[in-house]
Parts: sequence; C-alpha cells; structure tokens
Amino acid sequence: MSTIGILGCGWLGVPLGNHLQQLGHNVRGSRTSDLGVLALQKKGIEGYRVVLEANQASGLDAFLDELDIVIISLPPKRNSTENEYVQKIQILIDAISSCSIRRILFLSSTSVYGSAANIYDETSLALPESIAAKALLTSEELLSKHPISSVIIRLGGLIGTDRNPIYSLQQKVIANPKGRINFVHQKDAVKGIAALVSHSALQGIFNLVSPHHPIREEYYREMAQKFNLIEPQFKSEKAQVRIIKGSKITQKTSFDYTVDNLLI
Repeated sequence: MSTIGILGCGWLGVPLGNHLQQLGHNVRGSRTSDLGVLALQKKGIEGYRVVLEANQASGLDAFLDELDIVIISLPPKRNSTENEYVQKIQILIDAISSCSIRRILFLSSTSVYGSAANIYDETSLALPESIAAKALLTSEELLSKHPISSVIIRLGGLIGTDRNPIYSLQQKVIANPKGRINFVHQKDAVKGIAALVSHSALQGIFNLVSPHHPIREEYYREMAQKFNLIEPQFKSEKAQVRIIKGSKITQKTSFDYTVDNLLI
C-alpha cells in the first residue's frame, strides 16, 4: 500500500483520508495551524503543519518526505489573485520534483469550463471566467506538463449532510432558475478520488459530478423545505442549461455514483 499525503486536509480531505486508511494506505494530512493539526490527529490522521504562500513555504518538505502520492486539495482563496495561487502551486511542484513522489492528484473544479450553456465533458474546451477558475486552469496546465504522473479531478459543487449552498443563498435572488444543478455529494467525491488513487495507471482529466442534474429552482425549493429555511426567490430569466458529464470515471474505474438523486 502507498503512503499518501493530502495537502489541505479539510472538509473533504478528512473523510477521504479515513477512507484511504480503510483501504490499507498510510495517510498524512496538512493544516495551516497547530489546532488544525491536533484536529486531524483526533480524527486518526497523522497531521503536519504546512503554510504555503506565493513566495515561501514552511513545513512542506517534512510533509512531502517519503510520500508516494500527494493529493492537492488547495482551492484558491477568495481574496487571492490568479498569480498568487499559481505561484503557490509552482512552489509546490518544485518541492515535489525533489521528492520520491510518483503520482499527483490535483483537486480542481468544473468552474474551469465557464458558465456558457452547453454539455461539457473532459474533452470540452475550458473557458474559465472567474479569477479562481483561471488560476485553477493554469495550475492544471503546469501539473500536466510535469514529468510526474498526474490526475486532474474537476469536482462539481460539493454538498453533504452538513454542507449545502442553500444556506449561503438565503436573502438572495437565485439566478438561472431553469438551469441545471452540477453537484457531487461528499460520499461520491471521496470514493471517486479513492478509485483514481487505486487505478495507478490512469492520468489526465476526470470530472466528478453526479449524473443527476435537477432543475435549479426545483432543487433549491426542495432544499429550503428540507432544512426548514425561508422559501428562496428566483430571477425571472431564460434558462442557461449547462450540464457537466461525469461518466468517464465510471467507464475507466470500478467507481459508480451512489448518491444519484440529489433531492433526497
């Protein structure tokens, strides 16, 4: 079994780390504070304090030492520029180059496809619009050019029992009500990433998005009722139907989506 490091071991990384441990792997995770490291240790994951900035890093070499696989789970910060994030990834790549790591998994986002109405798969042209999406795509390209084998995992919107965008949409008017949802449940994200870890020969881009694409208005009304929240309001506008297909991973690995009805 491999020694796997999850750089940025948070809401998704902790259950992923525990699942990988159950599969027999040795797992370590990183956080940016001593309290975060302690929280990882309480979850049964070997914790390391790593602070990665645009011009320097602390704790990174110790974290990467003797790893076989690194999973990069570092979404761009809201207030960071595109260059700042890309510089962080470049520092990370430089550090990885001098280690024993033989495989990289980079957790990206389906936001790199842009917002235009279309049906997207891994062969579709990426046209990112936000600063964060542009930074992710540039970082994907850097990793893809590196000689170490890499897998780019473009995650749909992450949801779980304790996480749903309906909470942040309270008191807001929701756009594109007749559009479609492109989410993935935490359970499927964990098992999908683990499947890509297990299929060691795979490289390239994989979307992780539920095959269930409910209408946005229907979905958010259902979620408001489910969580006893105020009925959401919606803009009156023509539908922009954008669907991200996540079936490639089911064709190339043993993984299949288990949460195939996001309204439950």
